[in-house]
This record gives sequence, C-alpha cells and structure tokens, in this order.
Amino acid sequence: MLLKAYPKINLYLHITGTEQINSQRYHLLRSRFVRVEGALYDEIAITPAQGQGAESSDIVQGNFPCAIEESSVYRALHALRMIDGVRFPPVHIEVCKHIPSGAGLGGGSADAGVVLRALIKRYGEGFKGAGAQLYRALFGDCADYSGRGKVGSKDMESKTADSASALSPAIALAKGLGADVAFFLQDLACAEVSGIGERIAPCEPALQDISCFELYTPEIFCDTTRVYRQYSAMINAGELCFDTQELDTLPSSAILGVESSVDFGVRSAQNLATLNALYRPACVLYPELADVQKQLGAGWYFSGSGSSFFRPIMDSTQSRGNSPQQSAHIDSAMSCPGAHP
Repeated sequence: MLLKAYPKINLYLHITGTEQINSQRYHLLRSRFVRVEGALYDEIAITPAQGQGAESSDIVQGNFPCAIEESSVYRALHALRMIDGVRFPPVHIEVCKHIPSGAGLGGGSADAGVVLRALIKRYGEGFKGAGAQLYRALFGDCADYSGRGKVGSKDMESKTADSASALSPAIALAKGLGADVAFFLQDLACAEVSGIGERIAPCEPALQDISCFELYTPEIFCDTTRVYRQYSAMINAGELCFDTQELDTLPSSAILGVESSVDFGVRSAQNLATLNALYRPACVLYPELADVQKQLGAGWYFSGSGSSFFRPIMDSTQSRGNSPQQSAHIDSAMSCPGAHP
C-alpha cells in the first residue's frame, strides 16, 4: 500500500475552557479543521514484513524527528495490535516525512490516522470482538458520512450524538494517540472539532466555500505543550480569556472575513489573534513569529499552535508569484483540497 498523509490547517481555533480528566487538566477547543491536499504530504508505504512465524515482526522506519518508538506511527501500530480481537500479519511501514514538525499542520497525527485507517480497512474483516466493532465503526453502515450529523444540517446535534456513539471505538483509539488523530482516522476533508478533539462533525459542502490555500512554514519549531502552558499562564494572569464566539455554522469565507476576492487580505494581526487563541502565546515564546507575520502582511492566518501561516486563494491572480517577498527561511506550498486522488 502506498499512501499520502496530507496536513490540516485550523481556520479558527478557540479555547472554551478546561476539563479535569483523571489527574490531568485538558483544554477544551472548538475549531474548524481543513485537510489541505496538494504538493505537501508525507509518503507512507505499508508492505508485508519479511520472514515468517516467530522470525517475523512489525518494522517501522522513517525520517521521524524523534526515536522510532516515540513516533506516532509506531505508537498507532502498537495501540491497534493491543485491541482485543485484532490480528493481522506483521507489516513493514516506511515513512518519508515532508510535513514539518512543530508547524501546526498535524503531520504526526496525519501519519497515524492514515496508517490506522489503511490497516483496519485491509485486515478488519477478519477482526473479532472489539476489533470487529472498530472495523464496523469506520467501514460499516454507521460510517456513512453522507448521513452523519453535519454542520449546517437541521438535525446536526442529534445525528452528531448518534454518530459519536457509533464511532466510539475509533474515537477511543485515536484519543490515546493525539488530539488530531480522530479527524484523520475518519478521512474527513473539513469538520468542526470540539472537546479535546474527540467530537467531530463533518461540514456541509456549502460551508466549504474556499478550495485552495497557500502555506508558509518558517524555520521555527513551536512546541505545542509549551504554547498551551503559556496560554494557561496568560489566562491566569488575565491577559487572555476563554472564547465564547460560535463560528461553526459560518462558511469558511465568512470565518476568515473574506467574502470575495475584492476584500481579500483586509484582516489585521489583531483579528488573526482573535481567530486563533494560541497565536499570542506562541508569539510570547517565539517572538520571531510576529516578524514573519509582518513580513507576510495582511490576509495570512495562523494554524494550530504554529508555526505555519496560511492564506486562502480566492482567484487565479493570487498565486505564488504574487506572494509577499519572502526570506530564505520561509518555505511555501500552494495546495488545493481535492486536487489529488
């Protein structure tokens, strides 16, 4: 199997509060995730492992920014095999990463979600017990996304509750691996994500009215844990407050304040910070982010906990050739959802 794991961006990212789960306190978010399909993606190859019987075992290789055992792919494979009733032959997984780490693009989560989905689809018909429930959750009748509680549909809340219950085995698996994994595991193009990442409602096509984005990732690694800690410190100091604005029923263009190509780029850095609750904390930790934003100019937005910026491409005149002057440490890629199979 040859697979592509595409990045995601957060059109907006609001934090609505915190919740104590066991001994840890988690931030509760509300965000619109968009999978950005284009020139930037991680390449993944899954083949049968060499050898037979006791001589054969899973192999994970790749240019990960961490030890193999700490990579999202290794942990996802291990977590899948730990589920009761999951049995499949040893596999060899090789990952060639292109999505930068510490960039707010969910590269590691994308890799984990894509690998899990591929393995479950390939071998899931033979799973038993809890493994069979997991397979049915993703590929059975309950996985018919056309009938799920989509944002923008009249009966969204009831359908979302029903689908969340049906998909609970998949969500439980993803939840243990990372907040963004559930989005990628369900193979969605655009969705409203809330809670700690486990509540996912696909967006109706009418809300997905921006088809292309341009990405800029400076050579700045943003540590997600540190950014969230800085956010908490600023909340406690009264410098920030939890978000109450609801944007989930708005089209993407309205969220970004770009109703047409005429008013493209009118948002200021202040509004950029309003759309992403983590922008200001990230800039405190990594002041050079503000310099990058000034260099890029108006019309650029911040994804996740950073360090990537993105902007919508509203018409054919907005191309890489018309981008702001960029320094050597900024990498660019223009991506259009749906551009690749």
